[in-house]
Amino acid sequence: MVNEEWDKMSDKKYVQFTNKWIKACHDVLKENGSIYISCTYHNLAEVMSALRKYKFKINNVIVWQKTNSMPNMTKRVFTHSVEFVVWGVKGKKWVFNYDELKKINPERQKDGSLKQMRDVWLMPLVQGKERLRSTNGRALHPTQKPEEMLKRIIIASSNKGDLVLDPFLGSGTTTAIAKRLGRQWIGIEKETKYIEAAQKRIK
Repeated sequence: MVNEEWDKMSDKKYVQFTNKWIKACHDVLKENGSIYISCTYHNLAEVMSALRKYKFKINNVIVWQKTNSMPNMTKRVFTHSVEFVVWGVKGKKWVFNYDELKKINPERQKDGSLKQMRDVWLMPLVQGKERLRSTNGRALHPTQKPEEMLKRIIIASSNKGDLVLDPFLGSGTTTAIAKRLGRQWIGIEKETKYIEAAQKRIK
């Protein structure tokens, strides 16, 4: 959990909530559609359990290795430097733009040729101009995701003109990147300050 009211619930309530929204996503998703869920080791098991419950096929658990992760001050555990993105699909004919991913993959073969994109993504926590900030200069959203992450996801599993849904829009990264890449989009968010920031970003 982060120190925000929207991220505070009991374990039992979280499981119920997760099952409810993942079922809702399954109901509206096309038969060849994909779902990507960002999580940490705290909720990875619950997310994967819910996906299996509603008959999603889990294709990958992508590891986001944060190249600028926060240091561990307790000296009692390994430093946490990864988050996960679970990719599930509905049906058997899911979209996967393999060649497009090779083109945008920053990694190359030894001879400089294109390389398959792997399921470990090295990228920093959002910083600099990309980080949205409040009037006091502090980060507007505690879990703002990198634009590069959403770029890879949207290119991987959709085509131009397809509809991308983010049911927890937050700072608006998904819709901003979807628009940039020529996709249609729907974003759902209940926190006023995030709605305003996302609308401004999309415009």
